[in-house]
Amino acid sequence: MFDLETLQVIWWALICVLFISFMLTNGFDTGIGIILPFAAKTDTERRILINVLAPHWDGNQVWLVLAIGAVFAAWPVIYGTAFSLFYFPLMLALFCLFFRPLGFDYRGKIDDPRWRGFWDWGIFVGSAFPTFFLGLIIGNLYIGLPFSMDEFHRALVSTTFISLFNPFSILSGVFCTSLLVMHGASYSTLRTDDALNNQLIRFIKMGSLIALISFVLMGLMLWQFMDGIVLNADNQVASVKAGWLNNYSVHPDLIFAPIAGLLGLAMAYLFSAKSPLLAFFSSCVAIIGAVITASGSLFPFVVPSSISLQDSLTIFNGSSSTYALTVMSWAAAFFVPVIFIYTAWCYKQLWGKLTARFIHENDHSLY
Repeated sequence: MFDLETLQVIWWALICVLFISFMLTNGFDTGIGIILPFAAKTDTERRILINVLAPHWDGNQVWLVLAIGAVFAAWPVIYGTAFSLFYFPLMLALFCLFFRPLGFDYRGKIDDPRWRGFWDWGIFVGSAFPTFFLGLIIGNLYIGLPFSMDEFHRALVSTTFISLFNPFSILSGVFCTSLLVMHGASYSTLRTDDALNNQLIRFIKMGSLIALISFVLMGLMLWQFMDGIVLNADNQVASVKAGWLNNYSVHPDLIFAPIAGLLGLAMAYLFSAKSPLLAFFSSCVAIIGAVITASGSLFPFVVPSSISLQDSLTIFNGSSSTYALTVMSWAAAFFVPVIFIYTAWCYKQLWGKLTARFIHENDHSLY
């Protein structure tokens, strides 16, 4: 079918597509969970927001399962090393995620403000903390992780949870959280009426503004204050100043990604009060630009090492065999389009505005 190097690049691109799909779909329902206790002032308004994401939140998790499964199958060494390095934040994120399905299902079981308020904050915890940890993990990839490989190609990890918190990774966590706040609020304006929209617009503006400032600051830090690593022609890894921006010199067309991210964030802010559809479209553009910027800057590295540069894991030294990637490519060529089509069909069939009247008329069948 293809040679190994071509397959490795194809699977890098496909995994990027899967993470973009995850951020676009699961991103808005996570963003809604983050703003739930703040944007909605009454129980009815909170039920409206919860039921905006109710038909899709579990289906949106499919993209996360696909993306993680693809990393496991296509990059087994990278998967094992990354999960060892980020074991504690990933486990914390998993435990926090437990609150989301429990909150959706148990919130309405008892008609008591304290009971429902507890689960509202549970949904917030299950949305905000995993999002922040995701940004924290991505930020640390640019810092480099303390690991080396032994003679059997096993990772020797020497990281701690506290060491993952540094100015760049914290800023990355803030960016990721504010990005999904903007995305969740902009999607909600498409599905709710004017009474709730006025409150949601504030969160679109706040999220887009914080994300824009964070995005620019991270770019400046990578340019002026941080070293990055590059892969030389002889496959030797070298550390150079602003090395993470090297790909923009080698592949000038890649500059479209950060520009798209910046324009998307700016347009989401500008269109938030004028056009909900354009605001949501701009939010999608910002997410696509941000994910391509992050992955494109790192390419071909996936998990860089800070203590043994030559042991840094790339899409080339951490991938599966030619046979495995070929079989997976045939499977992906069939199943990924099917999932895209089915997801689009679900959104089309379950689309519509949610109002307070609709919530009260269907009081016992909705969350």
